[in-house]
Amino acid sequence: MTQQQAIVSATVIALLLPFGQKALAQETVPMGTMTATIDGDTYEGQTLDVPSEGTSTAEVRAFGPMMSVSIQALDPALASRLQGVMVVEFSLMGSGGSPAPMTPSISWWPEGMNAAFFQSEEGGAAEVTLDNLSLDDPASATGRFSASLCRKDSFFAEADTDDCKTVEGRFETALRDAS
Repeated sequence: MTQQQAIVSATVIALLLPFGQKALAQETVPMGTMTATIDGDTYEGQTLDVPSEGTSTAEVRAFGPMMSVSIQALDPALASRLQGVMVVEFSLMGSGGSPAPMTPSISWWPEGMNAAFFQSEEGGAAEVTLDNLSLDDPASATGRFSASLCRKDSFFAEADTDDCKTVEGRFETALRDAS
């Protein structure tokens, strides 16, 4: 597992943990949407803000001249918020003009954290294009993504490059400053 994969995994766990337990009783506020086609199947998710926790499933974090953006959409039609999670993450260098996304990563967790998932980092490829990025208050991002997502049976398993899915989608969401 690469350092970036470990960071992505830890981020997903940390941000989704409050949604999987009794924290569901906490008020969540929809912040945006993500739609995608995964091997021909339609996906519709939403990003959520949890005001009482000061957290969100769509965040931007500045560290030095770099910024990290994490957009995690949850499928509101599913009984468990830990299932049907689509994650788009990328880095940006600088805040002026129209910075191009670097090191994009896409993952899809159809059955939650304790089951196989699909990700672009081993055997797959990902692209993110920003149509609009505002870092003003409130920050927001609109864009599209595409990827080849390969199955992993667990965080530490090798990706199965014979079991990959094509995903194309769009996101439009507010971003919480997590710096």
